[in-house]
Amino acid sequence: MDKKIVTELSKVVGKEYISTKKDVLIAYSTSASMSYENVIPDAVVRPGTTEEVSRVLKIANKYKIPVTPRCGGSSLQGEVIPHSNSLVIELMRLEDIVLYKDLRSVTVGAGVTFGKLDKYLNKHDLWIPFYPGSALAATLAGNVAVNGAGFGSGVYGCIAELVMGLEVVLPDGTIIQTGSEANPNSPGPFLRYAFGPDLTGLFIGSLGSFGIITKVSIKTHKRMRHIDYNTYGFNEVEKAERFLLKLKENDINAVWVALYEGRVLEFFLEMVGEEYGVPQHDWPTFTVSVAIGHVRKDQLQSDMKMAGSICEQLGGYVIGVKELPKAEWEDRMRELARSSYVHGWHWRILYHHQPPISWHKSMDAIWSVMDEYGVLGHTAGFLSGHGSYNWYPQIYFDPQDKNEEERVKEAHRELARRLFKTGAVPFKLAEYWKDAIEGMDDYMAFLKLIKKTIDPNNIMNPGVLGGI
Repeated sequence: MDKKIVTELSKVVGKEYISTKKDVLIAYSTSASMSYENVIPDAVVRPGTTEEVSRVLKIANKYKIPVTPRCGGSSLQGEVIPHSNSLVIELMRLEDIVLYKDLRSVTVGAGVTFGKLDKYLNKHDLWIPFYPGSALAATLAGNVAVNGAGFGSGVYGCIAELVMGLEVVLPDGTIIQTGSEANPNSPGPFLRYAFGPDLTGLFIGSLGSFGIITKVSIKTHKRMRHIDYNTYGFNEVEKAERFLLKLKENDINAVWVALYEGRVLEFFLEMVGEEYGVPQHDWPTFTVSVAIGHVRKDQLQSDMKMAGSICEQLGGYVIGVKELPKAEWEDRMRELARSSYVHGWHWRILYHHQPPISWHKSMDAIWSVMDEYGVLGHTAGFLSGHGSYNWYPQIYFDPQDKNEEERVKEAHRELARRLFKTGAVPFKLAEYWKDAIEGMDDYMAFLKLIKKTIDPNNIMNPGVLGGI
């Protein structure tokens, strides 16, 4: 990067918060994503305020420098891997937390992780009842940028359902506020849908391609202290799927619901079962792992009884092995990382959503691709909202075997194509989806129009949003 530009940037953030050193740049060339080529940026800046982010973007826009926003770096699909000759804007210094207890909301800076916020809210008997599997490292702003799902989604949906408003810096440096806080006289975040169209939603799931989220205002809830853990068994997939749907239809407060095929569950428990204290068991063909949570014990007891009754009405049975959902829920801030990194493989992941009654369609597509390409995988997921189930199949490979890695990449692309044809939808429009989403030309053209209007110089994370 030209020394003149480096000097301009250093005047904004201070010399100690900009680097062009090779060892520092290497650290920002990758993320938790695997099987993606590392790209070394030209420079990294670490602004400490929204105003500094604005001034940095004005400089980047002036010189047409590609920009990659970055928070905790826990992204798994290459979203924060930079471009060559680019600038990384790392946001971890934006770590303010402001609680609006009477408004039942909290505003956090882009550098605040779920772990840090959870520790803060626990002192007030509050929480954000949503955790991605990498919550100790993941930030709320980063998760909003991908519209993530996670533990708690069984009741509360993806994180978008909790967001009240955003502070965003547009590519030209303009700072905007969405939601009720757009009113400068507002007492704080109390309503998302204010002042016309839902501009908040424009940036949720945008992968940093429309601007940089510097603050997130989000709903808080009274902390649940009463949790029941149980497992339910079925011999037919249709009955297991119907059980998921009936839990929702009867408003059972199941904050965690995961459906496992027998061989997948055995593979999962082979990795972490002993650590989680899950006893040996002759698991049925399909197992549903459930954590039901409530603020009040009487509500919990009612839901527990109803869940067991529904299971039996559908021809299933209550397994009674509580250690599995208990371990998953209590380890929710690092469960994904723990279960994924306990071996020496690398893996590619493909997040998507299906209706609960179409759970088997994803399973069939996943196994067909794995069998056809001769690759090993782990298929996991969880209930993720009003009528959706979040899938995150992982395809493993030996990082020392380049031929195997290339085969996995092709299997990954093919899986995206087949899943799309089943009716599945991505919750993050990662670049690899661009060749899979057929029949959506007008939709993608509209996205391109928005991108061109907001970011005419195409500096914000170019190509990351479905190739846009």
